[in-house]
Amino acid sequence: MPAITGAVRNETLPVQPQAVQNTAKPADLQETYKERHLGDLGINVKYNPAIPERQVDSSLAAVSVHRMVNDKLGMTTNALHNVVEGGKDAVLSAKAPFLTSASPAQETADTHKSVAASPADIANLPDGSYLQTQGRWLDASTVQVPAPGNVFGASGLFASAETSLDIPLVTPISPNRDDIAAAFGVKIFDEGQTVPLKFDGNLNAVEYEFGKAYPQYRLDVANGFFIETHDFPHVFMPASEQSEIVITVGTQLEEDQFALTNFLVPHGSGILVPGNTIHADAFSSGSIIALLTHCTEADVVLMHQPDDSPLPIKIDTSERLGLAEWHV
Repeated sequence: MPAITGAVRNETLPVQPQAVQNTAKPADLQETYKERHLGDLGINVKYNPAIPERQVDSSLAAVSVHRMVNDKLGMTTNALHNVVEGGKDAVLSAKAPFLTSASPAQETADTHKSVAASPADIANLPDGSYLQTQGRWLDASTVQVPAPGNVFGASGLFASAETSLDIPLVTPISPNRDDIAAAFGVKIFDEGQTVPLKFDGNLNAVEYEFGKAYPQYRLDVANGFFIETHDFPHVFMPASEQSEIVITVGTQLEEDQFALTNFLVPHGSGILVPGNTIHADAFSSGSIIALLTHCTEADVVLMHQPDDSPLPIKIDTSERLGLAEWHV
């Protein structure tokens, strides 16, 4: 059968409009933030307008600080990003508001207490992953040490048997990082993951800034570096890629024997420090997001040498961190 050939028509089809890809960056949520002047501190603090005004007032009054030394910035409060509701977990983001209450579908079965419940045996960790040190933990009911700037009130004393401490730094590329974290009862989470909390009260996601003069403030004004413990959990994370967030974590091995290590927390990650964990954030620089509550009680101890002078502490030999110097 011969093929049937139809007539071919030459048509000019109309050009269909093409969707134009929007290459503009999404608006920064912080551009919508409002600002509150705190007259008692003499600073302006930004806050997320999605937070109810009554919570803004109570939260800013409880969590805001401003520390100066010789006209240089030690530490200040930049912003209140969010409030994680009591009994909820939080979802972590590298961008503001950084930590948000988890939806029912995002909730986990764990709590901050369960993360800390079964730490691994520290003795099995690799050499050099932590410092074992001797000292007496004397809380403020036993010994009160002058501590200007302690938001929790009176400070006790960590009476070290050492004249200096060299605390190792665990980084994202350190072997066994997660094992070391588990042994100290903490855990590191990444972008989009749910952080188990379920604390009884609300937790505030606050941005603080550590100035270059913060170590000087700790030694010249605040009577030394500190470690602390309290019943509420923290989540610590960098607010920007330029921030270096170093979190000190410790545990008591036996009477007057303690283990200490430091974790470098990269941008886009956060470290969960469960309630009643020994910790400090004093070696961070730049902007840090800290999840915390309106706590009025904490066991804070200043770290001193046997002669009662502030204890020199070295945490790393990395020039990139700018933390290689002894803090004396």
